[in-house]
Amino acid sequence: MSILSLEQEYSIGVYKKKNFALTHGEGVWLFDEDGNKYLDLAGGHGIANIGHGRKEVADAVAKQLTELPIGHASYPIKARAQLLEKLAEIVPVSNPQFFFCNSGAEAVEAALKFARLATGRTQILAAKRGFHGRTFGALSATWRPEFRKPFEPLVPDFDFFSFNKTEDLAEKISEKTAAVILEIAQGEGGVYVGEKQFFDEVQKLCEKNGALLIIDEVQTGFGRTGKMFACEHFNIKPDILCLAKAMAGGYPMGAVVVREDLFASLDNIRGMHASTFGGNPGACAAALATINILEKEKLSENAAKIGAYFIAELNKIKSPKIQEVRGLGLMIGVELTDKSDSVIEALQNAKIFALPAGKKVLRFLPPLVITKNEVDLVVEELKEILI
Repeated sequence: MSILSLEQEYSIGVYKKKNFALTHGEGVWLFDEDGNKYLDLAGGHGIANIGHGRKEVADAVAKQLTELPIGHASYPIKARAQLLEKLAEIVPVSNPQFFFCNSGAEAVEAALKFARLATGRTQILAAKRGFHGRTFGALSATWRPEFRKPFEPLVPDFDFFSFNKTEDLAEKISEKTAAVILEIAQGEGGVYVGEKQFFDEVQKLCEKNGALLIIDEVQTGFGRTGKMFACEHFNIKPDILCLAKAMAGGYPMGAVVVREDLFASLDNIRGMHASTFGGNPGACAAALATINILEKEKLSENAAKIGAYFIAELNKIKSPKIQEVRGLGLMIGVELTDKSDSVIEALQNAKIFALPAGKKVLRFLPPLVITKNEVDLVVEELKEILI
Protein backbone atom coordinates (compact mmCIF):
# COMPACT_ATOMS: atom_id res chain seq x y z
CA MET A 1 0.00 0.00 0.00
CA SER A 2 1.08 3.59 -0.60
CA ILE A 3 2.09 6.01 2.14
CA LEU A 4 -1.16 7.92 1.66
CA SER A 5 -3.30 4.75 1.75
CA LEU A 6 -1.68 3.56 4.96
CA GLU A 7 -2.16 6.96 6.61
CA GLN A 8 -5.80 7.08 5.61
CA GLU A 9 -6.53 3.51 6.69
CA TYR A 10 -4.98 3.64 10.13
CA SER A 11 -5.26 7.29 11.26
CA ILE A 12 -8.13 8.10 13.58
CA GLY A 13 -9.35 10.92 11.34
CA VAL A 14 -8.81 14.15 13.29
CA TYR A 15 -6.66 15.51 10.44
CA LYS A 16 -7.73 16.10 6.86
CA LYS A 17 -4.97 14.40 4.88
CA LYS A 18 -3.28 16.00 1.88
CA ASN A 19 -3.41 13.98 -1.34
CA PHE A 20 0.35 13.51 -1.52
CA ALA A 21 3.12 12.17 0.74
CA LEU A 22 6.17 14.23 1.64
CA THR A 23 9.58 12.58 1.65
CA HIS A 24 12.18 15.23 2.49
CA GLY A 25 12.92 18.92 2.75
CA GLU A 26 15.70 21.42 2.16
CA GLY A 27 15.62 25.00 3.43
CA VAL A 28 12.21 26.45 2.54
CA TRP A 29 11.38 23.62 0.13
CA LEU A 30 9.58 20.31 0.63
CA PHE A 31 9.45 17.36 -1.78
CA ASP A 32 6.89 14.59 -2.25
CA GLU A 33 7.28 10.98 -3.37
CA ASP A 34 6.54 11.96 -6.99
CA GLY A 35 9.37 14.49 -7.03
CA ASN A 36 7.15 17.57 -6.79
CA LYS A 37 8.68 20.60 -5.09
CA TYR A 38 6.69 22.83 -2.70
CA LEU A 39 7.54 26.25 -1.25
CA ASP A 40 6.77 25.88 2.44
CA LEU A 41 5.10 28.99 3.84
CA ALA A 42 3.49 26.94 6.64
CA GLY A 43 6.77 25.89 8.24
CA GLY A 44 5.28 22.86 9.96
CA HIS A 45 2.85 25.22 11.71
CA GLY A 46 5.73 27.40 12.87
CA ILE A 47 8.25 24.69 13.72
CA ALA A 48 10.76 24.91 10.87
CA ASN A 49 12.39 28.23 11.78
CA ILE A 50 15.87 27.08 10.80
CA GLY A 51 14.63 25.41 7.62
CA HIS A 52 14.22 21.79 6.63
CA GLY A 53 16.93 19.17 6.41
CA ARG A 54 19.46 20.74 8.77
CA LYS A 55 22.33 18.28 9.01
CA GLU A 56 23.69 20.04 12.10
CA VAL A 57 20.60 19.09 14.11
CA ALA A 58 20.48 15.55 12.75
CA ASP A 59 24.16 15.01 13.57
CA ALA A 60 23.77 16.41 17.09
CA VAL A 61 20.78 14.15 17.80
CA ALA A 62 22.44 11.07 16.28
CA LYS A 63 25.58 11.59 18.35
CA GLN A 64 23.58 12.10 21.53
CA LEU A 65 21.33 9.08 20.97
CA THR A 66 24.38 6.91 20.35
CA GLU A 67 26.02 8.08 23.57
CA LEU A 68 23.00 8.42 25.88
CA PRO A 69 19.48 8.10 24.47
CA ILE A 70 17.60 8.16 27.78
CA GLY A 71 18.01 10.58 30.62
CA HIS A 72 15.12 11.34 32.97
CA ALA A 73 15.27 14.87 34.36
CA SER A 74 16.18 13.52 37.80
CA TYR A 75 19.56 12.44 36.33
CA PRO A 76 21.82 15.39 35.45
CA ILE A 77 23.26 15.09 31.94
CA LYS A 78 25.67 17.22 29.93
CA ALA A 79 23.34 18.14 27.05
CA ARG A 80 20.60 19.36 29.39
CA ALA A 81 23.03 21.31 31.56
CA GLN A 82 24.46 23.02 28.48
CA LEU A 83 20.98 23.85 27.19
CA LEU A 84 19.94 25.29 30.54
CA GLU A 85 23.01 27.50 30.57
CA LYS A 86 22.35 28.68 27.00
CA LEU A 87 18.66 29.36 27.53
CA ALA A 88 19.41 31.31 30.70
CA GLU A 89 21.50 33.67 28.54
CA ILE A 90 18.77 34.39 26.00
CA VAL A 91 15.30 34.22 27.61
CA PRO A 92 13.58 37.47 28.70
CA VAL A 93 12.88 36.23 32.25
CA SER A 94 14.68 37.51 35.33
CA ASN A 95 16.86 34.85 36.98
CA PRO A 96 15.19 32.05 35.02
CA GLN A 97 14.39 28.52 36.17
CA PHE A 98 13.26 25.88 33.66
CA PHE A 99 10.94 22.92 33.34
CA PHE A 100 11.23 20.87 30.14
CA CYS A 101 8.38 19.07 28.39
CA ASN A 102 7.52 17.95 24.87
CA SER A 103 5.08 20.40 23.27
CA GLY A 104 3.39 23.78 23.49
CA ALA A 105 0.23 22.42 25.06
CA GLU A 106 2.31 20.68 27.72
CA ALA A 107 4.17 23.91 28.41
CA VAL A 108 0.91 25.78 28.87
CA GLU A 109 -0.50 23.04 31.12
CA ALA A 110 2.57 23.24 33.34
CA ALA A 111 2.48 27.04 33.38
CA LEU A 112 -1.14 27.07 34.53
CA LYS A 113 -0.40 24.58 37.29
CA PHE A 114 2.68 26.52 38.39
CA ALA A 115 0.68 29.76 38.51
CA ARG A 116 -1.99 28.24 40.74
CA LEU A 117 0.64 26.57 42.90
CA ALA A 118 2.73 29.72 43.34
CA THR A 119 -0.17 32.07 44.12
CA GLY A 120 -2.61 29.76 45.89
CA ARG A 121 -5.29 31.23 43.63
CA THR A 122 -7.39 29.59 40.91
CA GLN A 123 -8.67 32.18 38.42
CA ILE A 124 -6.95 32.34 35.02
CA LEU A 125 -7.70 35.20 32.62
CA ALA A 126 -7.03 34.71 28.90
CA ALA A 127 -7.56 36.83 25.81
CA LYS A 128 -10.41 36.49 23.36
CA ARG A 129 -9.18 35.02 20.04
CA GLY A 130 -6.26 33.47 21.94
CA PHE A 131 -5.07 29.92 21.32
CA HIS A 132 -3.00 27.98 23.84
CA GLY A 133 -3.52 24.31 22.96
CA ARG A 134 -6.05 21.49 23.02
CA THR A 135 -5.38 19.61 26.24
CA PHE A 136 -7.89 20.36 28.99
CA GLY A 137 -6.09 23.19 30.77
CA ALA A 138 -4.74 24.76 27.59
CA LEU A 139 -8.13 24.38 25.92
CA SER A 140 -9.78 26.11 28.88
CA ALA A 141 -7.62 29.15 28.07
CA THR A 142 -8.41 28.93 24.35
CA TRP A 143 -11.17 31.14 22.99
CA ARG A 144 -12.74 29.53 19.90
CA PRO A 145 -16.09 27.89 20.78
CA GLU A 146 -15.75 25.19 18.11
CA PHE A 147 -12.62 23.91 19.87
CA ARG A 148 -14.18 24.06 23.33
CA LYS A 149 -17.81 22.94 23.09
CA PRO A 150 -17.30 19.23 22.27
CA PHE A 151 -15.28 18.80 25.48
CA GLU A 152 -17.17 20.89 28.00
CA PRO A 153 -17.24 21.13 30.95
CA LEU A 154 -13.63 22.31 30.90
CA VAL A 155 -11.39 23.35 33.79
CA PRO A 156 -13.31 25.81 36.01
CA ASP A 157 -12.40 29.41 36.88
CA PHE A 158 -11.22 30.58 33.46
CA ASP A 159 -12.50 33.84 31.96
CA PHE A 160 -11.74 35.94 28.88
CA PHE A 161 -11.06 39.59 28.12
CA SER A 162 -10.63 41.55 24.90
CA PHE A 163 -7.13 41.58 23.40
CA ASN A 164 -5.59 45.08 23.22
CA LYS A 165 -8.31 46.48 25.55
CA THR A 166 -7.14 46.90 29.13
CA GLU A 167 -10.51 48.25 30.33
CA ASP A 168 -11.99 44.78 29.93
CA LEU A 169 -9.13 43.15 31.83
CA ALA A 170 -9.27 45.78 34.59
CA GLU A 171 -12.90 44.83 35.29
CA LYS A 172 -12.10 41.13 35.69
CA ILE A 173 -8.69 40.92 37.36
CA SER A 174 -8.72 40.78 41.17
CA GLU A 175 -7.03 39.36 44.25
CA LYS A 176 -8.51 36.00 43.16
CA THR A 177 -6.57 35.96 39.87
CA ALA A 178 -3.66 33.53 39.70
CA ALA A 179 -2.47 34.58 36.25
CA VAL A 180 -3.14 36.35 32.99
CA ILE A 181 -2.04 34.34 29.94
CA LEU A 182 -1.32 36.11 26.64
CA GLU A 183 0.27 35.72 23.24
CA ILE A 184 2.34 38.65 21.95
CA ALA A 185 0.87 38.06 18.51
CA GLN A 186 -2.21 35.88 18.25
CA GLY A 187 -1.42 33.25 15.63
CA GLU A 188 -4.42 30.94 15.36
CA GLY A 189 -6.65 33.86 16.29
CA GLY A 190 -5.89 35.80 13.10
CA VAL A 191 -2.34 37.18 13.44
CA TYR A 192 -3.23 40.14 15.64
CA VAL A 193 -0.23 41.87 17.22
CA GLY A 194 -0.51 43.40 20.67
CA GLU A 195 0.19 47.07 21.31
CA LYS A 196 2.91 48.29 23.67
CA GLN A 197 0.50 50.38 25.73
CA PHE A 198 -1.71 47.32 26.19
CA PHE A 199 1.16 45.16 27.43
CA ASP A 200 2.40 47.93 29.74
CA GLU A 201 -1.05 48.21 31.30
CA VAL A 202 -1.40 44.43 31.60
CA GLN A 203 1.88 44.24 33.51
CA LYS A 204 0.75 47.04 35.84
CA LEU A 205 -2.61 45.36 36.49
CA CYS A 206 -0.90 42.04 37.24
CA GLU A 207 1.53 43.68 39.66
CA LYS A 208 -1.26 45.65 41.36
CA ASN A 209 -3.39 42.54 41.91
CA GLY A 210 -0.59 40.08 42.69
CA ALA A 211 -1.34 38.03 39.57
CA LEU A 212 1.32 36.39 37.45
CA LEU A 213 1.84 37.22 33.77
CA ILE A 214 2.20 34.14 31.56
CA ILE A 215 3.43 34.86 28.04
CA ASP A 216 2.82 32.11 25.50
CA GLU A 217 5.64 32.23 22.95
CA VAL A 218 5.06 28.75 21.58
CA GLN A 219 4.56 30.15 18.07
CA THR A 220 6.39 33.48 18.32
CA GLY A 221 9.60 32.26 19.98
CA PHE A 222 13.03 31.54 18.55
CA GLY A 223 13.29 34.30 15.96
CA ARG A 224 9.86 34.15 14.33
CA THR A 225 8.93 37.79 14.89
CA GLY A 226 12.32 39.39 14.20
CA LYS A 227 13.60 39.07 17.77
CA MET A 228 14.67 35.87 19.51
CA PHE A 229 11.48 36.28 21.57
CA ALA A 230 8.53 38.51 20.76
CA CYS A 231 8.55 39.85 24.34
CA GLU A 232 11.65 41.80 23.39
CA HIS A 233 9.72 44.03 20.98
CA PHE A 234 7.77 45.45 23.93
CA ASN A 235 10.23 45.09 26.82
CA ILE A 236 7.90 42.64 28.56
CA LYS A 237 9.25 40.74 31.56
CA PRO A 238 6.97 37.71 32.01
CA ASP A 239 6.73 35.83 35.28
CA ILE A 240 6.24 32.63 33.30
CA LEU A 241 7.20 31.99 29.67
CA CYS A 242 5.97 29.09 27.51
CA LEU A 243 8.19 27.80 24.68
CA ALA A 244 8.00 24.96 22.14
CA LYS A 245 7.50 24.52 18.35
CA ALA A 246 10.76 25.81 16.80
CA MET A 247 12.80 25.22 19.94
CA ALA A 248 14.55 22.05 18.79
CA GLY A 249 14.52 22.30 15.00
CA GLY A 250 11.72 19.79 14.50
CA TYR A 251 12.48 17.51 17.44
CA PRO A 252 9.55 17.58 19.91
CA MET A 253 10.39 19.84 22.84
CA GLY A 254 8.79 22.45 25.07
CA ALA A 255 9.80 24.46 28.09
CA VAL A 256 8.35 26.57 30.87
CA VAL A 257 10.53 29.39 32.18
CA VAL A 258 9.75 30.92 35.58
CA ARG A 259 11.26 33.63 37.76
CA GLU A 260 13.70 32.21 40.29
CA ASP A 261 11.68 33.47 43.25
CA LEU A 262 8.33 32.13 42.04
CA PHE A 263 8.29 29.19 44.42
CA ALA A 264 10.33 30.78 47.19
CA SER A 265 7.34 30.74 49.56
CA LEU A 266 6.63 27.03 49.03
CA ASP A 267 8.05 24.51 51.48
CA ASN A 268 8.48 21.87 48.77
CA ILE A 269 7.70 21.87 45.05
CA ARG A 270 9.27 18.45 44.51
CA GLY A 271 6.91 16.01 42.81
CA MET A 272 4.30 18.66 41.99
CA HIS A 273 4.69 18.18 38.24
CA ALA A 274 6.66 15.87 35.93
CA SER A 275 7.28 14.78 32.35
CA THR A 276 8.90 11.44 31.59
CA PHE A 277 10.44 12.59 28.31
CA GLY A 278 10.86 16.22 29.32
CA GLY A 279 14.43 17.41 28.77
CA ASN A 280 15.51 14.11 27.25
CA PRO A 281 19.07 14.01 25.86
CA GLY A 282 18.12 13.97 22.17
CA ALA A 283 15.79 16.95 22.48
CA CYS A 284 18.38 18.93 24.42
CA ALA A 285 21.04 18.23 21.79
CA ALA A 286 18.62 19.27 19.05
CA ALA A 287 17.72 22.49 20.86
CA LEU A 288 21.36 23.42 21.40
CA ALA A 289 22.11 22.89 17.71
CA THR A 290 19.02 24.87 16.71
CA ILE A 291 19.82 27.88 18.90
CA ASN A 292 23.38 27.83 17.58
CA ILE A 293 22.06 28.01 13.99
CA LEU A 294 19.62 30.80 14.86
CA GLU A 295 22.41 32.89 16.36
CA LYS A 296 25.17 32.04 13.88
CA GLU A 297 23.03 32.73 10.82
CA LYS A 298 21.29 35.74 12.42
CA LEU A 299 17.88 34.35 11.53
CA SER A 300 16.01 36.72 13.84
CA GLU A 301 17.48 39.61 11.87
CA ASN A 302 16.56 37.91 8.60
CA ALA A 303 13.01 37.43 9.85
CA ALA A 304 12.77 41.15 10.61
CA LYS A 305 14.19 42.19 7.22
CA ILE A 306 12.38 39.69 5.00
CA GLY A 307 9.20 40.00 7.04
CA ALA A 308 9.09 43.76 6.47
CA TYR A 309 9.73 43.20 2.75
CA PHE A 310 7.04 40.51 2.55
CA ILE A 311 4.42 42.72 4.24
CA ALA A 312 5.33 45.66 1.99
CA GLU A 313 4.99 43.51 -1.15
CA LEU A 314 1.68 42.06 0.02
CA ASN A 315 0.37 45.58 0.58
CA LYS A 316 1.17 46.39 -3.05
CA ILE A 317 -1.35 43.82 -4.27
CA LYS A 318 -4.35 45.86 -5.37
CA SER A 319 -7.17 43.42 -4.82
CA PRO A 320 -10.68 44.04 -3.44
CA LYS A 321 -10.39 40.59 -1.84
CA ILE A 322 -7.68 41.79 0.60
CA GLN A 323 -8.99 43.58 3.68
CA GLU A 324 -5.78 43.95 5.68
CA VAL A 325 -2.20 42.72 5.90
CA ARG A 326 -0.67 42.49 9.38
CA GLY A 327 2.13 40.74 11.17
CA LEU A 328 5.43 40.87 12.98
CA GLY A 329 8.62 39.54 11.39
CA LEU A 330 7.80 36.38 9.50
CA MET A 331 4.48 35.82 11.24
CA ILE A 332 2.14 37.33 8.68
CA GLY A 333 -1.62 37.35 8.18
CA VAL A 334 -3.62 38.46 5.16
CA GLU A 335 -7.24 39.08 6.10
CA LEU A 336 -9.56 38.46 3.18
CA THR A 337 -13.12 39.58 2.55
CA ASP A 338 -14.21 35.96 2.22
CA LYS A 339 -13.08 32.56 3.52
CA SER A 340 -9.41 31.75 3.01
CA ASP A 341 -9.90 28.05 2.16
CA SER A 342 -10.10 28.53 -1.60
CA VAL A 343 -6.98 30.71 -1.65
CA ILE A 344 -5.02 28.18 0.42
CA GLU A 345 -6.12 25.45 -1.98
CA ALA A 346 -5.15 27.54 -5.01
CA LEU A 347 -1.72 28.18 -3.50
CA GLN A 348 -1.28 24.47 -2.84
CA ASN A 349 -2.15 23.74 -6.46
CA ALA A 350 0.64 26.17 -7.32
CA LYS A 351 2.98 24.18 -5.03
CA ILE A 352 2.95 26.72 -2.19
CA PHE A 353 1.87 25.81 1.35
CA ALA A 354 0.05 28.30 3.57
CA LEU A 355 -2.17 28.15 6.67
CA PRO A 356 -5.51 29.53 7.81
CA ALA A 357 -5.87 31.64 10.95
CA GLY A 358 -9.59 31.64 11.56
CA LYS A 359 -12.00 31.56 8.64
CA LYS A 360 -10.86 34.58 6.62
CA VAL A 361 -7.15 34.98 7.37
CA LEU A 362 -4.35 33.56 5.26
CA ARG A 363 -1.30 32.91 7.46
CA PHE A 364 2.35 32.64 6.47
CA LEU A 365 4.94 31.07 8.83
CA PRO A 366 7.88 30.31 6.52
CA PRO A 367 11.28 29.08 7.62
CA LEU A 368 13.39 32.08 8.62
CA VAL A 369 15.94 31.22 5.93
CA ILE A 370 13.53 32.43 3.23
CA THR A 371 14.88 34.96 0.71
CA LYS A 372 13.36 37.90 -1.17
CA ASN A 373 13.32 35.84 -4.37
CA GLU A 374 11.19 33.18 -2.70
CA VAL A 375 8.89 35.82 -1.25
CA ASP A 376 8.48 37.24 -4.76
CA LEU A 377 7.29 33.82 -6.00
CA VAL A 378 4.55 33.81 -3.38
CA VAL A 379 3.48 37.40 -4.05
CA GLU A 380 3.29 36.83 -7.80
CA GLU A 381 1.16 33.74 -7.30
CA LEU A 382 -1.16 35.60 -4.92
CA LYS A 383 -1.61 38.31 -7.53
CA GLU A 384 -2.73 35.65 -10.01
CA ILE A 385 -5.20 34.24 -7.48
CA LEU A 386 -6.59 37.44 -5.99
CA ILE A 387 -6.67 39.91 -8.87
